[in-house]
Amino acid sequence: DGDSMLSLHLRLARASRHSLRVFTKSAAPIAGHQGNRGFASAAVPDLKHEDMFFKTNDNVQLRYTDSGGSGAPLVFLHGWTANGRYFDKNVEFLSKNGLRVVTMDYRGMGESEHCKHGARVARIATDVKCLVDHLSLENAVFCGTSMGYTVISYYYELFGTYGLTGAVFVDQTAAQYIKPGWELGSLGLCTREMCADLQGQLRYNKDELARGIASGGFGKKPPTEEEYAWFKKQYLKCDLEFCGRLMEDHANLDFRDLIPTMRLPILNLIGGSSKCHQIAGMTYIGDHAPNAKNVIYEDFGHFLYWEDPERFNQDVLRFVQYVDGPDSNPPMKDF
Repeated sequence: DGDSMLSLHLRLARASRHSLRVFTKSAAPIAGHQGNRGFASAAVPDLKHEDMFFKTNDNVQLRYTDSGGSGAPLVFLHGWTANGRYFDKNVEFLSKNGLRVVTMDYRGMGESEHCKHGARVARIATDVKCLVDHLSLENAVFCGTSMGYTVISYYYELFGTYGLTGAVFVDQTAAQYIKPGWELGSLGLCTREMCADLQGQLRYNKDELARGIASGGFGKKPPTEEEYAWFKKQYLKCDLEFCGRLMEDHANLDFRDLIPTMRLPILNLIGGSSKCHQIAGMTYIGDHAPNAKNVIYEDFGHFLYWEDPERFNQDVLRFVQYVDGPDSNPPMKDF
C-alpha cells in the first residue's frame, strides 16, 4: 500500500531534483517471532472476491467485501494508491478463524467510483462511517495500513468510538512533514516541495513510479517480478490525479495532539526495515497513546502484512479476540 511514499519510492522512480534527506533512527526490537516470507508470500494470491457496492452520503459508489457471519468485525483500511485486495493474504485466514472481515476501496481507487471531489482524509473517514452504517457494524476493530492510520485518526476525531472498539496501525509515522520540533517525519516525502514533485511524477512518470512504490513497500527481501506486476496493476486502477491531491492532504496532517486522547486499545505494528518512516516516528504513536503497544517486525517493511502474513494474521486475530472480551478497554500492557 504505497501510501506514505517513501524516499525509495521517489529515488527509484526518478532522478529527483530534490535532495532527499534520509534519517536513520533506530529502536530496539520487541522480542518475538521474526517471521518469514512463507508459502503465502511466494506467489501472488488468487483470492476470489464477492464484490459489493454501496453509496456514500454524497452519492459516490464504493466497492467493499464482507465475509459475513456473527464474529467480531474487523475492517481493513488500505493505504494510498491501494485497495482492499492488498489484504488478500489476510482475509481468508482471519474469516476462517471466526472474524467478520470487511475491506473497502476508497473513492478514486480500486473498483470504487472515480470522482473529482473528496480528495481529503476527512472525506475518506466519513466514507468509512457510511460503510459502518451500511453494514450496521458495532464494536469493530479498524486495521489501517499507512494512510489508514490517518483515516482512523480522523474517524476517531470526527465520530469518536462510534462502531469502533480498537485499532491496529501499520507502519505510519505520527506526522509526515518535518517541522520545528519534529524531525521524525517520513524518510522521503517530508516537505511540501517533495509532495508537489510527487504529483508531477504521478502525471508524467507513472510507470516507473509504480515500480518504486512496490520496491519501497518491502523490507529486506525485494518483491518478485510477479509481485511487481500485481502491485502495478492495482496502482493503475487509481485516479492518480485524485491520489496526488489526497496525498497533499494526508502528508500535511499531524495527529500528535489527538494521540493522547485516543482511549481505546491500539496495536501499533512497525516494519523494522521500513523504507517509509523513521522507527522512532512510528513508535511515538504507541508511546503516547494511553492504551497502546508497539510491535516491530524486524526484517519487514511497509507491506509487512503482505511480507509476513502468518505472523501478522496471528497478531491481528489475537488482538481482535483480546478486545472482544468482557473488558470494554482491556489494558494493552497485558496483551
